[in-house]
Amino acid sequence: MDSSSQSKLLTEIENSSETTSKVTIWSLSGAGFVIRSSDAILYIDAWLVPPDPARTTRRTFPIPFSPESVNKATAILSTHEHEDHCNVPTLIGLNKNTKAPLIGPDSVVQKALKGGFPPSSISKVSDGDVIDLSEFRVKVFKANDPYEESAVMYLIQTPRANIFHSGDSSYFDRFKEIGDTEDVDVALLNFGKQIPSPEKPYYMNSEKLSLAARDLRASIVIPMHWNLWVETREDPQQIKQVLSSVAPSSKLVILEGGQKLEI
Repeated sequence: MDSSSQSKLLTEIENSSETTSKVTIWSLSGAGFVIRSSDAILYIDAWLVPPDPARTTRRTFPIPFSPESVNKATAILSTHEHEDHCNVPTLIGLNKNTKAPLIGPDSVVQKALKGGFPPSSISKVSDGDVIDLSEFRVKVFKANDPYEESAVMYLIQTPRANIFHSGDSSYFDRFKEIGDTEDVDVALLNFGKQIPSPEKPYYMNSEKLSLAARDLRASIVIPMHWNLWVETREDPQQIKQVLSSVAPSSKLVILEGGQKLEI
């Protein structure tokens, strides 16, 4: 993504028509998204700075725009403390001009505080919490993340659509509990190549993602994380056949970084 495209994307996010008739979801690649409802803007698991050169994994998608260039944000959500979900320079950059509060579980709070994020702008959440943020009502659910015990998932309720973000959660029975009690219009579900081992994968495969979509009763499924790392990149088109069998009422929508869905 060149500098012109980066500037265009952020302008689109911040200056899009302030209408009450739709909610817009932009992919920032990986698990990062921006959700806008009317004039309220939510950033989730955004990672907007270059990775540490010492990392052994390689990023495939370029930085969409710098966090310091963001001027509008109602709040920042993080599902857990892993770098591609909770990057402190990104969090501080997003807060710089917007003063947007950071919301996340204990692991996120401790990492952000240690990194210098303003303490007065941090809210720690855990399973069962509900937070009202302008146009958004955020419900918090404990995740089944094999690599982060305090990780959470979010259901972002808006007047037009409810959007679920799984973080890096593996498939488990909580998805059905949520689907039985909540309305899920869009499910953002992690998907990617199974590393480091099939026994303890970082991401869901086509079958597990489809089961999660079925249990959540999601109208629309957007796979995420498949387009961030070279090592875990996977073709999301393979989900279509499994999803049509396991969850035929769910529609697959694939977003590359910078692309959007309007509802």
